[in-house]
Amino acid sequence: MKPLSGPIYHFSDCSLSDEFFNLHKQCAELPLEINHPYDRHKAVWDGKSIPEDYDERSMVALDESINWITDVVEQMSFGENTVAVEIKHAYHDHNLRLTFSGEMNDDGQCDGCMRPISTPFYSCEQCKFFLHKECAELSRKKRHPFHKHALMLKKSNTSVYPLCSSCRRLYHGFSYKCDDKGCAFECDIRCILLSDTLEHPSHEHSLFLVHNFSTSCNACRRENYYLSAIAYRCTKRCDFILDLHCATLPLTAWYKYDRHLLTLACSDDSDPSQHYCDLCEHERDPNDWFYYCAECDNTLHSKCALGDLPFLKIGSNLYEYFFHNHPHPFTIVKNIWDCPPCKFCGEVCNEQALQCKKSECNFSVHWDCRYQLRL
Repeated sequence: MKPLSGPIYHFSDCSLSDEFFNLHKQCAELPLEINHPYDRHKAVWDGKSIPEDYDERSMVALDESINWITDVVEQMSFGENTVAVEIKHAYHDHNLRLTFSGEMNDDGQCDGCMRPISTPFYSCEQCKFFLHKECAELSRKKRHPFHKHALMLKKSNTSVYPLCSSCRRLYHGFSYKCDDKGCAFECDIRCILLSDTLEHPSHEHSLFLVHNFSTSCNACRRENYYLSAIAYRCTKRCDFILDLHCATLPLTAWYKYDRHLLTLACSDDSDPSQHYCDLCEHERDPNDWFYYCAECDNTLHSKCALGDLPFLKIGSNLYEYFFHNHPHPFTIVKNIWDCPPCKFCGEVCNEQALQCKKSECNFSVHWDCRYQLRL
């Protein structure tokens, strides 16, 4: 149903319709049978039958003239390219200026995807608000290959904690939510921007996006418990699969004691005596993914490198329903140099932790220790 362009076939006397019938040349030449790597049978289309759950709204072309979320305030020309250097974004009160280079704050987060900020990005001169250029240019509406309704771009309130329907992680920032009443599907933008195929360092072959997979992930070895789960699967029938939780792990991570970015490693053939984490100083399972710097010989658990809640806003509060045994909210903090001990286990709260800032409490706790607190 795309607009006609290029070579087409045109039928002026067609029994299928009272109107003219047109086909792109490439559509007219599609085979009647295909082989798919995940189906043992040939898929045959009869040109008539439509699935019962088909919703024709999912095929309606979006009007791009009203689909943008930003207005250009100022633009500049660089050679043949024109770049918006100042914009007004629908989800922020002030104008945002584009930055091409410069040093980043260690705790700076993009308010769209919640990943560490990196150039190029837009920022507010009055607030600590950042958006990667890619996140600022997201469209108002999107389609998802495994959801039949249109999805609308939304900005979450930091007092709530949505759960992504694809990767099953808590998140803040931007997401796409179903525009249909009564449908709870929502997808954070890290997942919505994934392509149909993925080249990942953990596997030699291309990976293909699949829905409702029934096997465990090769990286974390977790089983799929959700009907809406999406994953990447090998196109070469070698049974390799990555759930979106692992497929969306960043390929690099920042570590305060290393001048280089750490790189995601998917296997470890080093000496067993080296299988420990330089941050928590606990042993590492050689079968688990980790982050490392080859030059400085630093290795970290993936959870130590990223934190338990990598896509929640630093400085936001978690309220009582996350803590059965504590009456006050906790603030998500990132401890860089001053790392207090955990109130429950006594070990230092390195990097990401939770802090109760009430004067009568004033303590920190690990995410995994939060339910062990006693009044």
